[in-house]
Amino acid sequence: MIIDTLNFTDIEFKTSVLEVDKSLILFLATNTNGDIIGKCSLKFRENNVIRYQGAFVKKQYRFKGIYKILFETRDQYVKNLSKKFIVESYCRKSSVNLFLKNGFEISHELYLVKKKYD
Repeated sequence: MIIDTLNFTDIEFKTSVLEVDKSLILFLATNTNGDIIGKCSLKFRENNVIRYQGAFVKKQYRFKGIYKILFETRDQYVKNLSKKFIVESYCRKSSVNLFLKNGFEISHELYLVKKKYD
């Protein structure tokens, strides 16, 4: 289902929703060639919880409002559901303000840890 065609500066893209199965919904941004330039998803979990996950925008398309449109499309999808849900998400520091502006609260902080094996 194509949601909208949008223009930001020199980029035209379409957003669409793809229901992969009963528990996973993808929100895609595609350019005029049909290439996926951004995506995010949600997953239905137990106890009426929805987890926002899987957000990504290709490097050359970042900072042009694409993720914000995908975020809003996903958020509107949940608002239109007939049931009440709790929505949760892990996010990067770069996107936490978007979540806060949209009514989310910080539940707890996470840490990324790495270990390299040679």
